[in-house]
Amino acid sequence: MSRAARPPFPLVLLRFWFVRILPAWCGIALLIFLMQIAISGIVHDNDKVKTLLSFLDVLPSIVKASLGGEMLRIGNTAGLIAIGYNHPFVLFLFMLFAVGTPTGLLAGEVQKGTMELILCRPTTKTQVYACAGILTLAGMFALVLVMFLGTVAAVNLFTFTSKVPLDVFFRIAVNGGLLASTFGAFSLLFAATFARLYAAVGVSVAFLVASYFVAVVSNWWPRMAFLKQATLFYLVDSSHSWEGWPLRNMGILAAILLAAAGLGALIWHRRDLPL
Repeated sequence: MSRAARPPFPLVLLRFWFVRILPAWCGIALLIFLMQIAISGIVHDNDKVKTLLSFLDVLPSIVKASLGGEMLRIGNTAGLIAIGYNHPFVLFLFMLFAVGTPTGLLAGEVQKGTMELILCRPTTKTQVYACAGILTLAGMFALVLVMFLGTVAAVNLFTFTSKVPLDVFFRIAVNGGLLASTFGAFSLLFAATFARLYAAVGVSVAFLVASYFVAVVSNWWPRMAFLKQATLFYLVDSSHSWEGWPLRNMGILAAILLAAAGLGALIWHRRDLPL
C-alpha cells in the first residue's frame, strides 16, 4: 500500500479503547497510590516501624528478600518506603494491567469476532496493533508515575525523622516504568501470537511469575545467585539508582522493549486472523 493510499491513524479506535480501559486503569492507579501512602504512614512512626520489622522477622527469609532484604532496618527510611515499590500486591496490580490490556485488546477482540468489524473500517492491522501498544505502554508508565506521586504526597502528609530522597525515588520510578512497559511489550507479543485469550493470558502470566520467582530466589538463595542477572528485574535493582541514573541498564531495557514490541508487530502483521 502506498503512503498516499494508506488510511489515517484510527484515532477513533484509540479513543474508544482508551475509554474502555480507563475505569480499570483508574482503579489500579488508586490502589497503588494509596499503597504508597499507607506504607509511608507506617514508616514515619518509629514504634510502627519496630512493630513492622518484628513482624517481618518471623516471616520466611524469602519473603523478606522479596520486600527489600538488607534494606529493611530501622533508620533506613528510604529503604523502608521502597517496600511499597517492591510489595507483591503492587507488583500484582502492575501485572494485572500489563497482561489484561494487550491480551484483551488483541487476542480478546479476535476471539470475540469483533476484530473483523474493526478491520472492516479504513484501518490496517499494524495501526490496530499500534493502538494497543500505545495504550499498554503509556498506561504502564503512567501507573509508575502515580506510584511516585503517592510517595510525594506521603512526604508532604507525614513528618519523617530523616530526609526522603525524592530524586532517588523518581529514578526508581522511571526505571520501574521501563520494566513495566517491557513486560507490557512481552504481553503484546504474546497477544499478537496466540489466537485464544486464555492462551495469551496464560503465557504472559507464566512469563511474569517465572521472572519474579527467579529474581526473588536468586536474591535469597546464595547457590542460585548466578541467576540474578537472568531476569529483567536485575536491570531495575533499586541499588543501581542511589548513585545516579543507571543509563546502561535503562538502555538495555529500552532495547528489549523495542525488540519485543517490534517482533509482536511483525507477527501480528503477517498473521492470518480468523476473520
